[in-house]
Amino acid sequence: MAKIFRMQKLSTRWLEKRKVILLEVLCPPPDAIRASYVQQFLTCGKRNCRCQRGHKHGPFHYLVQCVSTGNVTKFLLKTPQTRKQARAGIAAYTEFQERLEELSQLNTELLRRSAKPFVPKVRLGT
Repeated sequence: MAKIFRMQKLSTRWLEKRKVILLEVLCPPPDAIRASYVQQFLTCGKRNCRCQRGHKHGPFHYLVQCVSTGNVTKFLLKTPQTRKQARAGIAAYTEFQERLEELSQLNTELLRRSAKPFVPKVRLGT
């Protein structure tokens, strides 16, 4: 669910300044990962194993990514370093999406206020 930014009460000038700032800092992070970090406790097939009595094996840490409809990629994160990298990549992606959502809502509000949207003169990639 997207965060709702309350922009109706803000001045147009403030919104234009915020747009310039967002465009300057909005660049896709190179380590972004669109996925979920899942921790599972599992049972095995052995009849006399302790997991059959409630003490499950684990935790096992997985990175799960829905690639397309019906196509899910899931793999085990074996080391603490890969777990940390996965969590950092997911956080980077989430932060990027939040900034992009704010920019979208900001553009919508500016468009609502005026027929001509404000297009700042910003050089991308600097």
